[in-house]
Amino acid sequence: MYHLTQDDFNQFRTWLNLNLDGLTWQGRFKKEFEQFWDSFFVSDVTLDVMSDRFKYAHQEVRIGSLSSWFLWLRDKFIAYLFVQKNFSIEELHLQLKINLSVVSTILRNFLVEEFPYLEEELSGKFLVSNALSPNLKLTYNQLKNQLSIPEITVGTRDDDFMPSMEVTLFEDWTKFTRKMKNDFAKNQFDLKEASRKNYFMSLIKITQEVFVLLIVFSISFYALKKGNQWYEKSLMTKVSIYEPKFSSIAKNIFFKGNEVQVAADFKLNYNEIKDITKGEIPTEFFDPEKYEEETEVTLSSTESIPRDFSEADKESSEYEGDAENPNGLREVKDGKIKIYRLMMSSTNTYGSRDKIVKLAKKYAAEPVGESSPGQDVPGGVYFHLNVPRKELKNFLSETMLVDQAKLYESNASNIKLSPGKARVFIMVKSI
Repeated sequence: MYHLTQDDFNQFRTWLNLNLDGLTWQGRFKKEFEQFWDSFFVSDVTLDVMSDRFKYAHQEVRIGSLSSWFLWLRDKFIAYLFVQKNFSIEELHLQLKINLSVVSTILRNFLVEEFPYLEEELSGKFLVSNALSPNLKLTYNQLKNQLSIPEITVGTRDDDFMPSMEVTLFEDWTKFTRKMKNDFAKNQFDLKEASRKNYFMSLIKITQEVFVLLIVFSISFYALKKGNQWYEKSLMTKVSIYEPKFSSIAKNIFFKGNEVQVAADFKLNYNEIKDITKGEIPTEFFDPEKYEEETEVTLSSTESIPRDFSEADKESSEYEGDAENPNGLREVKDGKIKIYRLMMSSTNTYGSRDKIVKLAKKYAAEPVGESSPGQDVPGGVYFHLNVPRKELKNFLSETMLVDQAKLYESNASNIKLSPGKARVFIMVKSI
């Protein structure tokens, strides 16, 4: 078992090339850092003791940056033993009591940073994961001869910021160094005992925090309950409920019991009821001005739609006499207006919408008002279009081929048509 001397630590510090001005904030905390170094690196200790000390520092420090600095210091110490002291991978594994793969990975990463052009060769040399690996006894001197690499005189690179990190400015630094001195001052430092003590102290701290939270929660709940009770009482004093007050009881008030009522003899005259509808004055039950009459006819084919809509603008009137229109026809603008509703079911609603939009552009169909072609509505998409009459039949014929569809022809009186246009409503229902 190798025992480290003070010269070993002095050589390690020189090889590490620490920037004391950066570590100690321009020398203001140099004394504190020197005290840490002298307490941490003590002569006549074995490698396994130093490994325990690095583990202790990593466990005690709570700040991530400071913890990373101690891991960096440990890795550099292992690399120093391999490069400067010519320890083999197996010796470092046995004496430091660190996993074999961890040691080989640390050495591989260190050498790849120094010689990045040899990354592939170094990865093969340090592929050591068990006791049967062929490079288990590899030393740095052997590696130099095999790969023709020079001696490494400095353990840090110029772009490495760890040698200059201001570790002494961390709040945990003072706490850690104070506790470290007390623990390392014992005759025999036991890392397992220190870990158990830290674990026990952490449990006590967690228990205290939970206890404090329970007390705070209980007090808050009690205060909230009392506050609600006080507020309820204050509202009861402010809100008055009207209650009728009887100063005296009227003696002439009495309750009647259930009496059997005799049904009156009432006869219905059917003729009188029938004559009600013959009156000239409309009854209150029906006002024709409040209703719009609309008829709807299902068109089984677009062949029933005439191509020449100059005559389709007029239709036979069943409501106007010959005195108003001797030809027996009435104008659309003065009578019922035909509109077309196309009800379509589709499994691909938006695909059908895109096809109908293309057809609308093809036949110059325009949206009515502020509506947009194919706008989303509950259950599908909706079109409200003005279609040129000369293109109506072609437009409806091709639209009905998009998907399963049924065409309705309706008569309405509250629609205003643009000249030369026909009104078409299309509902594409999603199924």
